[in-house]
Amino acid sequence: MKKLCLVLVTCLFVSGFVCGHETFIIPGDSSKSYKMGDTVTLLGISSHYFAVGEEIEPLETVEMYVYKNGVKGSNLLLEANRDRVWYEARYRLTDDTPVIAVFRSIGGYYSILTDGSYADGNRRQAVAANPGKSVQVSRYFTKWGKLYLNPSRNDRAFSQPLGLDFEIVPLNNPADMGRNSRITLRVLYRGQPWVNGEVKATWDYYDYHTMDVWAQAGKTDARGEVSFRFDHIDMRKPVLWIFQASDTRKSSQLDVDEDNLKATLVFAVR
Repeated sequence: MKKLCLVLVTCLFVSGFVCGHETFIIPGDSSKSYKMGDTVTLLGISSHYFAVGEEIEPLETVEMYVYKNGVKGSNLLLEANRDRVWYEARYRLTDDTPVIAVFRSIGGYYSILTDGSYADGNRRQAVAANPGKSVQVSRYFTKWGKLYLNPSRNDRAFSQPLGLDFEIVPLNNPADMGRNSRITLRVLYRGQPWVNGEVKATWDYYDYHTMDVWAQAGKTDARGEVSFRFDHIDMRKPVLWIFQASDTRKSSQLDVDEDNLKATLVFAVR
């Protein structure tokens, strides 16, 4: 994992909306192969940098939970680590069943005013709170981060969607990935293929000095699928890879112009 002292970022402890960054979930120790009996520290990160904490969202707007065999567990207890600028949760692996962990930014509404400033709320709420100003665009946003914590080559459920509104699903088992392997991903928007959308990919340490920098990018086809090649692997230790998709479309909600949904997927390649 990156050392935060190497990265010059502004750490914002926000009390209002946060909309522009990504939502990631990663293991506290990415070099470890987790197995039954281990207690894992899961890190929920909101940032423009992978995987360096930049912003802590209000506790009431985030949640973390795990899926086993497609079944969602109870929400995990989150604790804010204000030195590292991320949330932490502990999860004990009671067996060797593969686990998919999810960190969700529940999101909300914000508006961009015509003077370039931001305001909480939808169009009507933003105008009421800012007399004399008008709204350029109002948006609803929500984000999901997925982590394949302990993938197994015997797993038959790795490609099962979790039913999130927006999610990236691997069609090849993450446990089988290595140098120069190719993985095909399917992106789903409310259960349907996300067509002609851009998916980005990068790995830990690729570029953590610059906002929103990705190593690869591709477009989904008519099935919502896109492929990537793992062209960066460290033979000495696992490397975290991340995939990201972001969708903005016209909203059907009252006093909201656009809906913006983001999804990330993370797993270690050995």
